[in-house]
Amino acid sequence: MAIDIRKNKFILISLGAIPGALLRWQIDEMFIVNLIGCFVLGFINSLDISKRYKLILGVGLSGSITTFSGWSFYSYKLLSQGLYKLFLFTSISMILIGVFAIYLGHMFGKKLNL
Repeated sequence: MAIDIRKNKFILISLGAIPGALLRWQIDEMFIVNLIGCFVLGFINSLDISKRYKLILGVGLSGSITTFSGWSFYSYKLLSQGLYKLFLFTSISMILIGVFAIYLGHMFGKKLNL
C-alpha cells in the first residue's frame, strides 16, 4: 500500500513538474521564474484545495519553475569574480523579493477563498 501512495505522489508531482520545466526553459530569466514560482507556491498553498492539487501545482509546478541551482551557480560566479557587493545585493534581494512574492500569492489566494 505504501508503494502505491509513493508512486501516486510521484505521478502527481510529475504532472506539474513537466509543464513547469518547459515554462522555465522558455522564460530563461532566473529572477522572473523564481518570482513566478514563489507567487504560485504562496497562491496554491493558501487555497482550500485537495492535497493532490497542492502536489501537482505547489510542489511540481512551482518547484520546477524555480531554479535554486541556477541561482546558486550565478552566485558562485559573482563570488569567483570578486563581485562581493553584487553577490550580497542579489542574494538578499532575491530572498526578500521571493518571500514577498509568496506573501502576495498567499494573500491573493486567500481573497479567492472567501
